[in-house]
Amino acid sequence: MLSRYSHSALGTFRSCPRKYKFARIDKVEVPPRLEAHTLLGNIVHRHLKDLYRWAADGKLYPLEDLLKAYSSDWEKESRNVEVSSEHMTVDDYIAKGSEMLTNYYRKFQPFEEAKLLGAEMRLNFELPGTRYPVLAIVDRLHRRPDGVVEICDYKTGRNLPNGPGDPSFKRQMGLYQLGVQAKFPHFEKIELVQYFLQHEESIPSVLRPDELEELTEQFRVEILETINAELNDDFPTQESGLCNFCEYFHLCPAKRHRQTIEAEEQSGNENTPAQLAAAKADRFVDITAKMKELKNEQTALREELVAAARELDVTRISGTDSDVSVRIRPEFKLPTKTSDPDKFAELSFLASQWGLDECFTLDGRILLKEISAKGKLSAERQDKLGEFISEIESSRVSVVKKKETGK
Repeated sequence: MLSRYSHSALGTFRSCPRKYKFARIDKVEVPPRLEAHTLLGNIVHRHLKDLYRWAADGKLYPLEDLLKAYSSDWEKESRNVEVSSEHMTVDDYIAKGSEMLTNYYRKFQPFEEAKLLGAEMRLNFELPGTRYPVLAIVDRLHRRPDGVVEICDYKTGRNLPNGPGDPSFKRQMGLYQLGVQAKFPHFEKIELVQYFLQHEESIPSVLRPDELEELTEQFRVEILETINAELNDDFPTQESGLCNFCEYFHLCPAKRHRQTIEAEEQSGNENTPAQLAAAKADRFVDITAKMKELKNEQTALREELVAAARELDVTRISGTDSDVSVRIRPEFKLPTKTSDPDKFAELSFLASQWGLDECFTLDGRILLKEISAKGKLSAERQDKLGEFISEIESSRVSVVKKKETGK
């Protein structure tokens, strides 16, 4: 169990449990890497913090001095910076950050629109209703003249979320709000704002109490998942487009075999365990493709046999060595959460009102068990229920061995 959970730690577990293990559990030491986009974010955040701390002391940090300090920070690090983007250079990142700071400065100076309560504020708290320790670092916390406390977060990346309802927005900012409320329970009005500096856009949001409760439960479940993964040493790899930029790429069990094969090919080694395993993998892929092709052919034949049985009005089609049994019958269905969410919600409400909750399983599938039993429902309710029932054709096709007959 971690000493502190955070938005970043839980995000790593969601994106790749194995990376979480390398970074948070095993704490594997890897050669330090400094990505240009990471450095850009760090430096911009640092100087925005300085802007507001100066303003809190009644001083305006001159833009010229700000940009000089910003450039100086890049000069200290630029020789060690890696650039993952093919169409960007370090100078491009430096220019982009300078532009973001300049535009932000001109838009919000003299940075006195609210009373600063904290910049890069570290909030250590326990997730509500649990003993799980959490760390949240809020870029800026301030109180506006209208009394609303604003939790601010800066983004220097290119991506905009899909509004305040975006899961990534709610997850991060909701965790920050839980931290602020734990430290300042007397704050009554809280608003969440993310500033997207590249786009000169801000996204505000206010979370309802029930949304915060839902997020709290999500965090609790995620923390439990990390604990269970640690207890069972179960940290599967989860591959994505981010793998090529992962500092643990050379250790990843999903990538290590390919690296071994490539090294052995360069050295001229043959028939190694890794190469033999690769040959087995190729054979498995080939057989799987053939099985899929046969499966598709089987499905098509099944449909053709059902059509033939219907046309001939038979329930068994005789082959040379075996018969094929074909059973066609009507099947009654109610809407499910997957097939028709709106209808399912409406039916679920009616079932609750009628005392039929037992007809629903926990995973949302609906059982027709006893719904139409005598005395269970009035005629009016049975008619209402009938509006949700659909009839489909169900077929079963199976092989039947022919019985040997004596002469």
